[in-house]
Amino acid sequence: MTEGRTSYRAALRHPVAGRLWAATAVSTLGDYVAQGALLLLAFERSGGLAIGAAALYAASALPALASGTLAGSWLDQIPRRVALTGLQVAGAGAVAVPLLVDGLAPVFVAAALLGALRAATLAVRAGAMAEAVPDQHRGPVLALLGSTANASEVVGYVTGASITIVVGAGPALMADLITFLVGAAIIASTRFPPPVPRDRRPPVLGGFREILANPVLRMLAPLVAVTAAVGTVPEVLAAVATEDAVAWTPWVMAAGPAGNAIAFALLGRVDEVRRPSVQLVHFVSLALALGVGALVGEPWMLVIVNLLVGAGLAWLLGPQLLFIAQAPAERMAQVTGAMISLLILSEGVGSPLFAAIADRVSVAQAYNAAGFLVLAAALLGWFVMERTPAARALDLPPGALPTFDVWTARSDPEPGGRHAS
Repeated sequence: MTEGRTSYRAALRHPVAGRLWAATAVSTLGDYVAQGALLLLAFERSGGLAIGAAALYAASALPALASGTLAGSWLDQIPRRVALTGLQVAGAGAVAVPLLVDGLAPVFVAAALLGALRAATLAVRAGAMAEAVPDQHRGPVLALLGSTANASEVVGYVTGASITIVVGAGPALMADLITFLVGAAIIASTRFPPPVPRDRRPPVLGGFREILANPVLRMLAPLVAVTAAVGTVPEVLAAVATEDAVAWTPWVMAAGPAGNAIAFALLGRVDEVRRPSVQLVHFVSLALALGVGALVGEPWMLVIVNLLVGAGLAWLLGPQLLFIAQAPAERMAQVTGAMISLLILSEGVGSPLFAAIADRVSVAQAYNAAGFLVLAAALLGWFVMERTPAARALDLPPGALPTFDVWTARSDPEPGGRHAS
């Protein structure tokens, strides 16, 4: 086995990595069962408009922005086990809101709270990965997390949407509450290594400063934000695209996550996903898949298109690995929190935008607009990469990659230096 690579089985045997995956897997499954229910509730109670479902994503944008930006510097000061356990318990409380209070407003309140908690949880989990999971396990673990999340999205959307259609949203929301508590129990019983020593608490915007100071992360961040803006298109437009064939709605909704799960599983042990040029080629495939969506009209064809869109979205595995490798471990939650807040904000803007295009023009034109946006971003990203020495250094094939410090843009005299990839 080559250095820097390991099997999925070996990664899951790691005492922290395996339990992080288990807690995330059980909690995420419940999240998507509830999300499938909430999307249909919002669609129905808004009068059958796609903008109603998209508003769920918009409702989470500002709370997520506040959580990732303002709380990031505090989250790095809390032991990872305590922070992750507390966030899981808080998630159970958030999903209980629409169970206890009737009406449409509680649905958006729950979405807002869950958006804030999701940003914080992803930030702390990235910090735990940086501090407690060796580099050779990170690729497989991140791929497993991505595949599991998307497989859970498939099962969750189909299950949650189907339960809601047949008996209502209550059972789906209760399932999410229970899985939050199970995830909390798994994390609470995990033994994490001693935390990396912290300096004084950094400024609130320190995460954004870290990203802007690193030329590789500075190049990737806008591309990832564009991905977030278009990433919900398969789910948000599913209901309006299948108004005349409601039986297809859960499958159209779940196809994107299914494609994403398959692609993540295939890419988890491929070293080349760390190379910026490979990432950008994969990013272009997302644009092409969205463009094909503008050409189809039948629900079964849209299932295939959304599978391809999901596979294109899997390009994000590479940027995740580079963020963990390049950002300081002791400030990883703040860096990730800043990035997650940007992504959820992009999602909150992109979802209503493409939903409005679908409502006012057509579903086909919404897919077309999303594909054009991704293609334009990919071309700009390639232009920037060719003029960024740090990115070009990371793009060399395995065995030819020099040790390179992207923070100072000079060679590191120590083989295996902290920023070497």
